[in-house]
Amino acid sequence: MKTIMLLVVLLIVLQAGLFCIKQIIFLFVERTDYVDKIASMIGMGILTTLFLLILKARKIPLSVFPNRFNKFYVIGTIVAFALLIATPSNYIDGFPSIIILIYGSVVTPIFEELIFRGYIWNKLNTIFQKEWATYIVSTVLFAFWHLGYIDSLAFRVETGLAAAMLWKVITGLCFGIVLGILRLKTRNCYSTMLLHSIMNIFGR
Repeated sequence: MKTIMLLVVLLIVLQAGLFCIKQIIFLFVERTDYVDKIASMIGMGILTTLFLLILKARKIPLSVFPNRFNKFYVIGTIVAFALLIATPSNYIDGFPSIIILIYGSVVTPIFEELIFRGYIWNKLNTIFQKEWATYIVSTVLFAFWHLGYIDSLAFRVETGLAAAMLWKVITGLCFGIVLGILRLKTRNCYSTMLLHSIMNIFGR
């Protein structure tokens, strides 16, 4: 229970850090829906870098890549990349659409997968004898993690914020269920990054 509580604190700190970085950016740039996404992307980039540096210094593994990079991963990488560049809706608004695509389908999956199917998964595996328990807890944490995006939703949604947040959590839960199954099967989070990216392409 202590480990789970520490993980919850970590998630709160990460969301608070993301919020603070965004607020600093908004001191210099007027907040719009597009700027909010750019600020989120910058914040995730900064936090991902810091997260990786800290874990590297402490020699904490993340199980990012598979032991053997077989054809499954080659094909998956090619499919994900092809969908990124070939989906017509990605280019409707020109350059802004491309930036939003990078944010939603590249930066966000890397950020979230390193945290949940990387660090948290491995951490939970040290306290649970059965990996299905890790799967359940990490999936629940991933669902509630999406409550931390309330500032962006509150900016975009004029009415029905509670309902929007509920759907955000439900979406996070559904994503977590699917991504967790893949993590169980492949034992790495590179595979979940690819799937997360593909899911976000069609879920934006």
